Amino acid sequence: MKSTPLPPPLTALAERISSECTECRACQTRCAFLREHGTPKLMADLLLGKGQGRALAFECSLCGLCETFCPMHLPLSDFFLSMRRAALDAGRVSLSPYRALLNYEALGASRLFRAFRLPPGGDTVFFPGCTFPGTSPATAIALFLHLQKCVPGLGLALDCCFKPSHDLGRQDFFEQHFGELRTRFLARGVRTVLAACPNCFKMFSQYGDGLAVKTVYEAMAEYPLPARPHARGPAIVHTPCPFRGQTSLQEIILGCAQGSGLDVEKTRHDGSQSPCCGEGGAVGDLKPENSSTWAMGTAEHAQGRIVITTCAGCVKALSPHARAVHLLDLLFFPAETLSNALPRPRGTAVYLHRLLFKWRARRILD
Repeated sequence: MKSTPLPPPLTALAERISSECTECRACQTRCAFLREHGTPKLMADLLLGKGQGRALAFECSLCGLCETFCPMHLPLSDFFLSMRRAALDAGRVSLSPYRALLNYEALGASRLFRAFRLPPGGDTVFFPGCTFPGTSPATAIALFLHLQKCVPGLGLALDCCFKPSHDLGRQDFFEQHFGELRTRFLARGVRTVLAACPNCFKMFSQYGDGLAVKTVYEAMAEYPLPARPHARGPAIVHTPCPFRGQTSLQEIILGCAQGSGLDVEKTRHDGSQSPCCGEGGAVGDLKPENSSTWAMGTAEHAQGRIVITTCAGCVKALSPHARAVHLLDLLFFPAETLSNALPRPRGTAVYLHRLLFKWRARRILD
C-alpha cells in the first residue's frame, strides 16, 4: 500500500517525540500496549521513516497514564489520538468493530433521548451523560433533586457529548455535532454545565468555549447531603482517566469518599497514577485482552477492598473483577449500594431507565 503523507499536526508531534523521547521505558512498564509495540520514539520513527503504524493507536486506551510518568512531559495522548485521526482519514481502519458504540452515541443524541429544560432566569444545566441515568436511575433522580435545592434555577440537558467519535478519530464529525450542542446551549442562555460524567466533563472542558463546566462532586462538596448512616469497610478510590491531572478535583472526590464512612486507604496507584479501567479508547472492541489487563490490574491493586469510582463506565468494566461502586450511589444509598440491593439495570433495561429518567426529570421541572 502506498504511504499516505502524514498530516502536519501528526508530523510535528512525531518529530518532537522522536527527538525528545529518551526511551527510558517509564511508560512501557505500566502499559501493555507500549510493551507490545515499543517505545513512543520507536513508533514516531516508524511513522516518520515509513509512514507506517498509525492504526496501532487503536490498541491504545488514550488513558494518559504514560504522560503521567514521562520525565520529558511529552504529549503522548495527543500523539496517539492524532495517529487515530490520521489512520481514519487515510482509510487505514474500519469502524465496523465500533458499530455498537457509535449506535449508542447516535441514540443518545436522538430526539427520543434528548431533553432540555431551563427555568426562567437560570443559566446552569445538569448534564448527567448517557450512561449514568440508565445504570443508576434512583441515584440520578436523587442527585437531581438535591442539586435543585442547592443551585437556583437549575435546568436539565440530556444529550450526548460525542466523546466516542472524538476518541475514534472522527474529528470533523465530532466538531460539527459537539459544536451544534454548544451553540444550542449558548443560544438558550446556558453558561454553566454541571457534569456527572467524567467524559462529558472532559469534552466540555476542552471544547465548550464560552461555557463553564463543573462536576457534580464540586457541588456536592459545597452542598453536602444531610447526615445519614455511614458505610463501613476498607476502600480505595479509582480515578477515571478524564480526571487524570485534575488534582484539586481528585481531592474533592477523596473528601466525598471519606465522608461516606468507608476507610479510604491511599495507594501508590491513586489519583493521576490510577490505571485505566479498560474501557478507555474503546480498546475492548478491538483488542479485549488489553482491556482485561487493565481491569484485572486494578483488581489486584484493590486486594479485596471496595473500589470507589466516579464513572459509570469504570463501574461496569471493573465489576467483573473487583467490588466496584459508584461514589454517587454510595453517597445517596450507602446501605443499598454495599449490600447490592440498589437496582442496577443491565442490557435493554438501561435504555428504559434512561427514558424513565427523562420523563421524571421533566415532570420535576414542568
